[in-house]
Formats: sequence, structure tokens, C-alpha cells
Amino acid sequence: MRFTTFVLMFLATTAATTGAETKRTPPSLLEARLESSRWNLAMAGGIAACEAALDDKGAVTSVAMVQDVPPHGAALAEAVRSWRFEPAREGARSVPSRVLVLGFFRPPGINFPAPASPRYKTTTAPDEIPWPTSVAVPPYPPNALGSGGVLLEADVSETGSVVGTRRLTPAGAFDSAAEQALKAWRFRPAKDGAGEVASRVFVVLTFVGTTP
Repeated sequence: MRFTTFVLMFLATTAATTGAETKRTPPSLLEARLESSRWNLAMAGGIAACEAALDDKGAVTSVAMVQDVPPHGAALAEAVRSWRFEPAREGARSVPSRVLVLGFFRPPGINFPAPASPRYKTTTAPDEIPWPTSVAVPPYPPNALGSGGVLLEADVSETGSVVGTRRLTPAGAFDSAAEQALKAWRFRPAKDGAGEVASRVFVVLTFVGTTP
């Protein structure tokens, strides 16, 4: 598996609007490159997340870890520093923004016990971005072989539910399992000065099988 354009899970910090007059458009990914072999490791999985600050041109100016799962967190942060985004906009004006980049690394094998107290439930993320409160683990598809990953875009409502998804990677054997799992996720919604707001989420789910 090698992703060269859209490769990891991101949670966009921006909402659909910031007020009645000004439409706010979230940043979108233009280019993201990484060596997928770094994720296909025979070790425990989990969620790694980092927050990237973007300038008004969409360049990453800093990356801060929000939740780590070694060694994925360090590799994720390193990769994100080279990514390029279409900047967020308020009306016709490009503006700085922050995005939460999150990778869901499914543990190796077909079946595994779910943790009784997953870390994401106690992690404190900035209010301006959504954060998962309930995560459904995708099953390893019976018709799949080896390892792979799926990048999905999802719209998160102001109540934290996933109201729509779209696959961004080429079609593959892991797509249905990834999409069905993401539709069951719940989020603490993003907030602005007026309260909870809708946001856009980008999620990559990786699968590591028992065959090469």
C-alpha cells in the first residue's frame, strides 16, 4: 500500500459558517505524501492525532501532538509538516486556521479485544475542532488480503453525528468496512463563539492483515 496524494485522517477545524453574513470554508488537502510501510507494522494500533497550524496560504507553520500512540504519533507529525492545504476562507478572504490530523491505526490481525477505556475518551482537544467520543472499529474484511488504508471525508453536524461521507482514495477491498464504521462514529462538535457548529472531518483508517 502506498498513498501519495490523500493519505491520512484529518479533522478540519472550521465550521460551515461563523455568522449570518460570512460564509466560512474549511481548509482542504492539496498534497500529502508519506511512506505507507511506516504504518504497516506488527504492533498495537490506536489513534494518533496532532494539531497543525496553517497560514493564510495553506502552509503548515507548526504541528503539536494531541494524542500519541508510539511510534505512529511521531511519524504522523513528521509527515504532516510537509503537507499542503487550500487555505480556509471567510467569504472571499483566505485566513489562518488549525486542523486536527488524526490517524486510526487498526491493530494487526482479524480479531482483537477492544480496550475497556480508550484514550480518546479522556484526551482534551481544543474546542475549535471536533473530537471523537465514540469510535466504531472496522472489521477486517473477509475478502481482503494484506494491508491497506481508506481516506474518507465526513460531515459532522452541530450535534456530533456523521451526516455524510465520501471516499477520497481509489476503490479497494477495505472501503465498505471503513465507511460503515465511520458512519457510526460520534463526535464532540466543534465550537465557535456562538456555540456548537457543523464541521468537516477527514479520516484515514488503516488495516494490517496477517498476509503480506
